[in-house]
Amino acid sequence: MNKSIEIKLLTQCSEHIPALAKLWYEELSRAWIPGSSIERATYSLKEHLNADKMPLTLVAFSEDIPVGMASLREDDGLGADRQPWLGSLVVDPAYRKCKIGASLIQAIQTQAQDFGYKTIYLFAFDPNLPNWYAQLGWEKIGMDTYAGHPVTVMRRDL
Repeated sequence: MNKSIEIKLLTQCSEHIPALAKLWYEELSRAWIPGSSIERATYSLKEHLNADKMPLTLVAFSEDIPVGMASLREDDGLGADRQPWLGSLVVDPAYRKCKIGASLIQAIQTQAQDFGYKTIYLFAFDPNLPNWYAQLGWEKIGMDTYAGHPVTVMRRDL
């Protein structure tokens, strides 16, 4: 798929919140977060309608169709002693392997830098993802638990 990708702030495309909440629920939270729902995802995304403060969400589009997203948050549920956090990175399965995830990560890293941060953190549920993140310059700093699941905690200097 050689379509061009455009990344926008969620505040610029809030009409897509229902589709993004469904994507987040189906591809990420249903398997990993007990009690999650599309309704809760919708509520959370509405809290991310920010441009100059956290939390905020960036959305990737291919031909005006939202195909992925990632968020920047002060705290992603593992404690506020580290910040900010890259979270909720999800790409529609039909658009994977098109470097959309990497593009969203780069855009989130730039946003964190613009806010004055020198380091960014994330945690990965899937034990296969840390290798992918490592290829993008992230380093594993430990393990933790989130929603009853072991997670790999990673950081990247900006």
